[in-house]
Amino acid sequence: METSIKETNRRRSLRFLAITIAVIVAVNFISNFVFTRIDLTSDRHFSLTDFTRDYLSDLQGSVMVRVYLDGDELPVSFGRMRDEIRSKLEEFKIYGGNKFAYTFINPTQSDNKDARYGIYKQLFDLGLRPVEIDNHTEEQTTKTMIFPCAVVSYTLEGKTGTDNHDTTLFREIGLNLLKADPRLDPGDEQNIFNSVETLEYEIINAIYRLSQIEKPRIAFIDGHGEASDEQLVDISTSLSDYYDVRRGNIGGRVGVLDGFSAVIIAKPTKPFSEDDKFVIDQYIMQGGNVLWLIDATTATMDSLMTREVAAVLPAELNLEDMLFTYGVRLNANIIRDLQCSQIGLAVAGAGGQPQIKLFPWDYYPVIISHVKNPITKHLNYLLCQFAGTIDTVGTNSVIGKTILLQSGKYSKYINAPFSLSFEGVSQRPDPNDFNKPYNNIAVLLEGNFESLYKERRGRTINGNYYHTKTSERPSKQIVVSDGDIAINDISPKGEPYPLGFDRNTQNTFKGNKEFILNAVNYLTGNGDLLEIRLKEMKVRILDKQRAQKERSFWAVINVVVPLLIIGVAGAVIFVVRKRKYSKK
Repeated sequence: METSIKETNRRRSLRFLAITIAVIVAVNFISNFVFTRIDLTSDRHFSLTDFTRDYLSDLQGSVMVRVYLDGDELPVSFGRMRDEIRSKLEEFKIYGGNKFAYTFINPTQSDNKDARYGIYKQLFDLGLRPVEIDNHTEEQTTKTMIFPCAVVSYTLEGKTGTDNHDTTLFREIGLNLLKADPRLDPGDEQNIFNSVETLEYEIINAIYRLSQIEKPRIAFIDGHGEASDEQLVDISTSLSDYYDVRRGNIGGRVGVLDGFSAVIIAKPTKPFSEDDKFVIDQYIMQGGNVLWLIDATTATMDSLMTREVAAVLPAELNLEDMLFTYGVRLNANIIRDLQCSQIGLAVAGAGGQPQIKLFPWDYYPVIISHVKNPITKHLNYLLCQFAGTIDTVGTNSVIGKTILLQSGKYSKYINAPFSLSFEGVSQRPDPNDFNKPYNNIAVLLEGNFESLYKERRGRTINGNYYHTKTSERPSKQIVVSDGDIAINDISPKGEPYPLGFDRNTQNTFKGNKEFILNAVNYLTGNGDLLEIRLKEMKVRILDKQRAQKERSFWAVINVVVPLLIIGVAGAVIFVVRKRKYSKK
């Protein structure tokens, strides 16, 4: 009887084992033909968007991503960032197959000083910048230079060129992957989190732009006293990584803007003719996209260099009716903000010798956006100069209006005309006087716009008659009330500074370039691609203060609880076995 029961149990065990093995073999066999991945995290942390998966699966050329964040000496936070990047690139590799490759490089590893400096120069030439981290020990504090950046290259073989010979298309671009909040240390966990959150967009956007055989064309409009080539050289160079950047005069030529994905109007100072306005209007009616960078007043720092007081007047640009029709009004005023940059003024020093001293200059607001939009998400601080306010107007319900940039909590504005001077700059301002907060500085407009000339059937220009087209295709416009936001300063030697560089404080406000690049990418970009920037992950950052406070408690829990579980489990097993075998 007992032998029969044991034989039955043995057969059941063998049957179960055989079924288990068969299931495992079947699953492995099926997995060779059916590919699937399951992400059990609530925020889809390890999942790529549908656009990314489809795009990588259909890659025409080969992609190589070189990440320069590696080495045993990385601080813990940057080590975690490296691991997150590796995990994300492995996901890219799964869908990109043999057309996608990546590698990690430690730029500081070589003992050869010339070799290290050679790598540094290559990275600097691509616009990549290191961060310095302080390492504190009992003996000393040392600095570690880290490059949280990558270089993405794209190669397409066998393209037939204009000479009917096979050619190879090769492009590459550098990516600064660290989204650093200037208020935090570079290695702060929040910075690492923000960087990881935007990683998918940064890489896939670079691949998408590099893989376009013909770069989209964009144009800087000229002929109305716009910023010069020298003042726009930095942003133009950065845009040329993605676009065929042109510059030209409209000259009343209807259709001259056709074929351009977007046009940029950067700080005009002279009135627009009705003919030029008609050309821009008709371009917008056919789906054209415009980035307006407009100063509504005449305020400039140059006006204070030669006189003690300068008159600030409304700018005469003849654009008011046009922008009002599209849905915004640029007000002839200047924002003053307590969160601002500084200017250097000569004061009497020791022995009566003049010296330069920095003073807060509230006409130069320092802006950070908290809007969750593909253009402004995780944007660094921007520096504005004599920015005005923008009102949204009109009742056209098909036009979407999104505020992108605003002044700070302690801000106000002063209407033109008024006198601008350095008087009172050394006095501490009263925050109660800055009681008009959150003034609009940049607005996104989207939809089918009404034409400024809708009530007119057409217009005759240079002897030719052009019929007025109205709202044929949806388009996008971004209106910014600060023309200087895209302008780089020029050194006394005539050399351009980086965009956002402030000569007075020696700070570079990276948000200026990021904003312009994101804005143009949004105006010209693929909607599915830009949606990746809105992908969010849940913050799981360690509460350091709580961890330190409750350290002893959790240490005891981690030691005692496992021992209790083992003890209870052993007691239960002992009791069960004793009862089972005592009956026999």
